[in-house]
Amino acid sequence: MEKSREMLRLKCSEKLANGAIVNLVDEVGGVVIHEEGLPMNVSVDMSISFLSYTLDELEITSRLLGSKGGYSGTIVLLKNKATGELIAEGRHSLFGRHNSKM
Repeated sequence: MEKSREMLRLKCSEKLANGAIVNLVDEVGGVVIHEEGLPMNVSVDMSISFLSYTLDELEITSRLLGSKGGYSGTIVLLKNKATGELIAEGRHSLFGRHNSKM
């Protein structure tokens, strides 16, 4: 069964570096399409818009945009939990062709 949405919360005591946000988009975007027991898919492309920053708790939401063959696309939204302000938006494309277990 494929998951279509993941959500988590992260408490920030300092401003997140852009590299940390990129890593979150990569990891959280990949976990939406990951299937237990199979290798992780390979990142093909990421496009990230940095809109703001926060020192408060983050709400991170990831969902599957679509999938065709071995190619999948996800979107990751990072929001300030208290205000709902969008901190960053990332689109993540992944590829993985796994052999059938049958």
